[in-house]
Amino acid sequence: MRDLLLLLIPLLLSQFGYPVLMASASTGTELVTLIVKVNPSEFKPAKIKELGGQIVYSVNIVPVVIVKAPKYMVDKLKEVPGVVHISLDIMVHILGKPASPPGREKSQEQPPQETPWGIERIRAPDVWNLTDGYTDLDEDGDSEVEIAVIDTGVDYDHPDLQANIKWLIAVLNGRITTNPRRADDGNGHGTHVIGIIAAINNDIGVVGAAPRVEVYSIKALNDAGIGWISDITIAIDLAIKGPDGLIDSDGDGLVVGDPDDDAAEVISMSFGGDSDVPELHEVIQKAYGCGVVLVAAAGNEGDLQPSYPARYPEVIAVGATNSSDGVPEWSNRNPELAAPGVDIKSTYPDDTYAVLSGTSMACPHVSGAVALIQAVRLANGLALLPPGGEYDYDEATVRGILHRTADDLGDYGYDVLYGYGVVRADKAVQEALEV
Repeated sequence: MRDLLLLLIPLLLSQFGYPVLMASASTGTELVTLIVKVNPSEFKPAKIKELGGQIVYSVNIVPVVIVKAPKYMVDKLKEVPGVVHISLDIMVHILGKPASPPGREKSQEQPPQETPWGIERIRAPDVWNLTDGYTDLDEDGDSEVEIAVIDTGVDYDHPDLQANIKWLIAVLNGRITTNPRRADDGNGHGTHVIGIIAAINNDIGVVGAAPRVEVYSIKALNDAGIGWISDITIAIDLAIKGPDGLIDSDGDGLVVGDPDDDAAEVISMSFGGDSDVPELHEVIQKAYGCGVVLVAAAGNEGDLQPSYPARYPEVIAVGATNSSDGVPEWSNRNPELAAPGVDIKSTYPDDTYAVLSGTSMACPHVSGAVALIQAVRLANGLALLPPGGEYDYDEATVRGILHRTADDLGDYGYDVLYGYGVVRADKAVQEALEV
């Protein structure tokens, strides 16, 4: 019976996308997932196989490989030529929770459209006459602005989202698939986040901040709302490559905003963990260097600092506010910006809608605002703005604009509760046309 359980437990865990630590009843061998930085000129992948390991993914934008290997081999792997650093895989989790019991029965009739209070608060509807997130420079039917949402997937045929889902892909336990069933949202979190960004401006349900922006839904967290840094690393690499699987396909040195490439202009991450993994940071730095604006939830632990990846300086950390502009106790302090994150109504699986709270809900308000900034620039013949730094204020960067146009609440200037303030999409878009 014991041997049978040892065989069944990994199989059950794998159904939920957990990196399986497979135990063998006969040998006691345990496989672990490793994130390995390498020196390409010295690294010999065959050496990994010789030691009983397997490279499951090679990251394109940085010299990092994802490896599964016997646990007892880790020290030997450190001695492989070209291996610079090894990190053990670490768990992350979603940062939103139900504020009301979500319904899961498929809706037969859609409710009439309402504009959620958070979308009104950031004043996104005020600029939809200028941009709704869609701009098609080369008239090929595809927008030049895409948001990659790394989350629990999406209800891809939801009538309030379907037209805006440009790409559907999943990476769980290192396995990549575009099978819609595998990339579907069995949790609800990802569908909710995407609705805050991109719910369609029609006559049903709700409307998002950028109601025509194209979305890359990358499922890297399982249906329990749990993910692993190895899969997040792969997901960011996929977001930079886009559906064509290429980085800078025309070789002109421009990746983000190039009509000939399909890299995401924005990466939205409503999850977090408490550990710094240097290989993940390097991937984020490379995405940032390509011109991608990275946005992440600050975390719901009430800590003095944001969780990772929001804590990285290349990432905009977003804290939560309620409808009275108050900051809930659970929203991590020292964010870069604040946005609505309490009692937020948005899309939910099975063609339904639900109210959730968390910095997970605040993050996509900012991601949507960034998409509007970049879309209005392109639509008016202007170059995309660079992401900018966490201390920008007067600079002509996305972050500089967001900082100086935010509603400055709390102490004057930057403060530990609101950061630079509550994001204002309307002011940010107007400013983007003037810098």
